[in-house]
Amino acid sequence: MISIKHFFGKIGDGALSVDEDGLIIFWNQAIAKLLGYSQEEAVAKHCWQLLAGLTPQGDPYCAPKCPVRQAIKQGVPITSLDLQLRHRNGQYILANMSTIPVPEEMDESFLVHLLRSRRHEAQTHHPFRIYLLGPLVVTRQGGTPVKGPLWNRVKTRALMAYLATQKGTAVSREQILEMLWPDLEYKAAMHNLNTTVYNLRRSLEPDLQKASHSRYLLYQNGCYRLAEAQSNWLDVDAFESGIRRARREANEETAVKIYKTALALYRGDYLYDLTDAHAWVRDQQFRLQEIYLSALGDLARLYEKMNMDEEAIAIYQRILSVDCCQERSCRRLMSLFTKLGKRTEAIQVCQRLTQCLANELDIIMSDKTQALYDKIRNA
Repeated sequence: MISIKHFFGKIGDGALSVDEDGLIIFWNQAIAKLLGYSQEEAVAKHCWQLLAGLTPQGDPYCAPKCPVRQAIKQGVPITSLDLQLRHRNGQYILANMSTIPVPEEMDESFLVHLLRSRRHEAQTHHPFRIYLLGPLVVTRQGGTPVKGPLWNRVKTRALMAYLATQKGTAVSREQILEMLWPDLEYKAAMHNLNTTVYNLRRSLEPDLQKASHSRYLLYQNGCYRLAEAQSNWLDVDAFESGIRRARREANEETAVKIYKTALALYRGDYLYDLTDAHAWVRDQQFRLQEIYLSALGDLARLYEKMNMDEEAIAIYQRILSVDCCQERSCRRLMSLFTKLGKRTEAIQVCQRLTQCLANELDIIMSDKTQALYDKIRNA
């Protein structure tokens, strides 16, 4: 019987083989280097549990009945694909995976996966890194920021932000006019659009000989779009996919690391430097703030579960600095302060909540919060 190890033991690509039940039976040195797991740690584990593969968009892919295994059983040709795979340190790396069905005469393997890191390729293929959480920041491939007097104009940045969120979808001039100059007459709005397009092209490519020759901001059939937009890195995408990964992670310490990495991307409310001038920002701003606060709550509860009370307190205080009316976070903070013998601090939390509810919402605290407050005050 021919051995898988003989064929794939010393190749440069990462290689693993699994049996028909999905148990890993071969793990070469290249994949150990790529993903951080030794052969001893990987062999006899189910591949979907160890790899925890996600699509590039952050959706689950690896599973007991994954599409690859189903395709092999149905005799369907298998194409290579990009996946995010979990490293031993809890972080995810982007890799390209090819799959080879194994003939019965070789050994007990059902299939072999060949993996090649796409990390360097992905890093070098981002025309821009676009930060939308907080004030808009755009950096070029080499890391230099887009800046200058033309970029500092609000409409220039607003056009860039709006096109970036479309991810390469062409947007008509009329739609842009409605978004950026809803109160202007058509002729005046068109003049502003042409000026703003010029300003954006010059900002993205300062050495451009002719603005209409831009490589990045394209115009065709009455529509504008960003070229190579799918290759741009957006902090919003990384933020949301990171939160999804953290919520699926069973290991508490790993989940904490993923939450912290994702939450660090939230530099402030979505495009807050454009909010006052552009109503189209507000709905997305509210949605992402809710995700942010919910994820902070998840992280705080993880800290509580791990008996890391001081860390949990810091996170609940962070939540209340954004939304002082969150009663659930106030109650948890009051309980933690009481647990640590800080009764005065617990009472102060409730007093601030009372004032916030009155000022912001013109309501009083719930019976549940009142009962906790009375219990702490009378203890």
